[in-house]
Amino acid sequence: MQRIELLNGRTQIFVFDLEFIGDVRQLLTCRIWEIAVFCVSSNNWFEKVIDPDPNAETFPEPPIPEIPRLERSFLTENNPVLWSEAFQELTEWVTAQTRPGAIPVFVSHNTFRADKPILELECRRHNVRLPLHWYFFDSLHFSRSVIRNSTGNYSLSGLHEQLFNKPIENVHRARADVVACMNIMSNLTSNSWTVTGPIYPSYSTSLRSIRWVGRKAEEILYAAGINCVESFLFLIETNVNGDYLQFSMAEANSVHKTVSQVFLNKLPPDNVNNIISVIRSMRTVTPLSYTFMLT
Repeated sequence: MQRIELLNGRTQIFVFDLEFIGDVRQLLTCRIWEIAVFCVSSNNWFEKVIDPDPNAETFPEPPIPEIPRLERSFLTENNPVLWSEAFQELTEWVTAQTRPGAIPVFVSHNTFRADKPILELECRRHNVRLPLHWYFFDSLHFSRSVIRNSTGNYSLSGLHEQLFNKPIENVHRARADVVACMNIMSNLTSNSWTVTGPIYPSYSTSLRSIRWVGRKAEEILYAAGINCVESFLFLIETNVNGDYLQFSMAEANSVHKTVSQVFLNKLPPDNVNNIISVIRSMRTVTPLSYTFMLT
């Protein structure tokens, strides 16, 4: 993780959106069928319709009724390509838009729980890799930090309704959602696109993807030199091994000690205990091991 405001104007903003089949709560079910990207500095677009499964004639029902069901007829009418082809064109396009030495920052709404991991997953399926110098910024987290929504609805549609008193036209198509995100960000920054907050590179998991880790907890972790979920888990694994070898300390006690020390007197005890509980459950099913990364 880096703080975007500390990069001295070196960043270059790309607003993007993915449309996908599947349920984001079960990432392995998700497959991209459309991508749209807008480069703020060059005012250029990249758009592709993707065939998520050339062997499928029908696609699953969306997890919520507001999302239209993907149809094979739609794909046929829009000349889809495979993700591997679309991704190759995307990387070339991003390179052409990016000035020398600039850091591409991809902005989308709820990117750390949806768009970013789905991008990484789709690339893995097709044996391609996201560039490691691509960074991601979540407009959802930014919006929560700068505006209060009386309804508590910080979804893209909810914010759009609040700020502009109208729904998103052609919602749940990639270009329309990118335009909505751009309008929201322009409004919240008075058209300056001056933003603050964390950006995470490809294959680095946002600390706020851990339940109960909010903005304050993320800032505490960052100040402690913990800049992603992977580094947090690595610290915990290292301490579990060291505590057992030196003190014969039980694993659960070591986890409790490490997390408590990081947040000592900086978060309410209940919040810390909730984070500890989540960390323990994460480690039960997904040990930090290359073997499990391969699954």
